[in-house]
Amino acid sequence: MTEETMSDYPKIETLYERDEATFKVRPGVFKNRTYTLLKTWHWTEKIDGTNIRCLWNAAEGKVTFGGRTDNAQIHAELIKHLYETVSIEKLKATFPEVDVVLYGEGYGAGIQKGGGDYSLTKQFILFDVLVYGKWWLSGDNVCDVAEKLALPVVPSFGEMTLEEATEFVRHGCPSKLNGGKRQSEGLVGRTAETLFDKKGHRLIVKLKTKDF
Repeated sequence: MTEETMSDYPKIETLYERDEATFKVRPGVFKNRTYTLLKTWHWTEKIDGTNIRCLWNAAEGKVTFGGRTDNAQIHAELIKHLYETVSIEKLKATFPEVDVVLYGEGYGAGIQKGGGDYSLTKQFILFDVLVYGKWWLSGDNVCDVAEKLALPVVPSFGEMTLEEATEFVRHGCPSKLNGGKRQSEGLVGRTAETLFDKKGHRLIVKLKTKDF
């Protein structure tokens, strides 16, 4: 895997369809009926920042950083933080023969409006791990990787049904970062084990308070 083949992070779909006039979501009108087949989902905080990819090439012992797409620009202070934080030594110990992409959010002052309420300095927080370009790790395994690499992981809001998560996000809640100085942007829902619909799309959804 090379820098030129870095995988863009797939777009996370909003759970519901939108009203064409207001552009607000229409609770109960699902974008994908497959979502309704699962009783509960695991929900983590959606951080309002910039998507970051950390590409580990095990054969070369090299880590490369990128944004959500190959054309995305990353702030110089955040790049410096990534080089200081994502340890090549720990990557070698954790993935000695395996190529992986660590997906996370860059956040803090200067990144998105109100980023300073998350942190006065630019930070990186892990939320997904892709192995060999095709296997998404479960939430528990992502947390295990984060612990081994000494990286923070997005805060968990536990198990909820789609309806419970909808009501939770609709009314808003404080972020679990930095003592809740700002409201969370919303939640991201994942299945306990990675599942895909009939089109091969991974089952992962988002809910944002501003969409209600």
